[in-house]
Amino acid sequence: MSTDQKLASNSDRWVKCISTQGNIRGVALFAKNLVQLQADQHKLRGDSISRLGEALMGGLFLASYCKKGERINLNIQSTGRYKQALVDAYPDGSVRGFLVERESPEDLTQDDQGPWGSGTLSALKTKDLDREKPYIGTVPILTGHLAKDLSFYWVQSEQIPTAVGLAVQVKNKQVVAAGGFLIQALPGASTDEIRGIEEHIRELDSFTKQISQIENPTQLLSHLFQNTAFMVVEEKPITFKCSCSWEKVRRALGLVGAEELASMLADPKISVVRCDFCAHEYEIDRETIRELLEAVRPQGTDKT
Repeated sequence: MSTDQKLASNSDRWVKCISTQGNIRGVALFAKNLVQLQADQHKLRGDSISRLGEALMGGLFLASYCKKGERINLNIQSTGRYKQALVDAYPDGSVRGFLVERESPEDLTQDDQGPWGSGTLSALKTKDLDREKPYIGTVPILTGHLAKDLSFYWVQSEQIPTAVGLAVQVKNKQVVAAGGFLIQALPGASTDEIRGIEEHIRELDSFTKQISQIENPTQLLSHLFQNTAFMVVEEKPITFKCSCSWEKVRRALGLVGAEELASMLADPKISVVRCDFCAHEYEIDRETIRELLEAVRPQGTDKT
């Protein structure tokens, strides 16, 4: 929300690194305050907080190697308890997202899949100031565990060997810790180098339990690159940022058509438009609806 943007604490940040040989790169991030902020905005609790936190961090990882002016839209369509997660993320570290839960999750059939069930994972990359055709990569959700399925996304869509870890700890509606890592093998990486990092990743096999014991993203990278020299190439705060505004709401209302606007005008209740991403509500006064209706109504139409 542009008039009242809320930023996550400076403790929320990503750190990007590359091995001194230039053949393995990594990103680690901490996002405790960011996840708490969005969970509070959407009034989430329990497992829902963890799933939104995973999606937010996944979107940030996808955006972490984008260029300035590009944007990532991560769209998770799931057959599980969570019908959809949608995240917008930018290479400057700003992000927003929301989660759609099924109305009757207790009716779902249990299977061997993780919490996301099955479905599809899509990443749409667009350029804000360029008319170049957007790039979209879509892969099936194979495991229902977002970290593993994001790893598969990079291998399948971009042919980059990748390991992703995501962890969110929640206690009594409060986010205790949230963080993750992205490690990618670039051309020239030796088998021994890759095996060494894979071994260190396996040591984090209870990553969700261990995340609260890790002090910062750099420490996490140091663990993963234990026997591989690396240098930090970027350290940047992660921020929540929503681009919704009254002007965007007005433009959207202008597209709904005369019939819908007339229905809103006839309804004695105050019309409210709610942003899916930040939950901010915009009250639409009747005069605005009349103006929009006049603008979209065909000339000569009866105005009574």
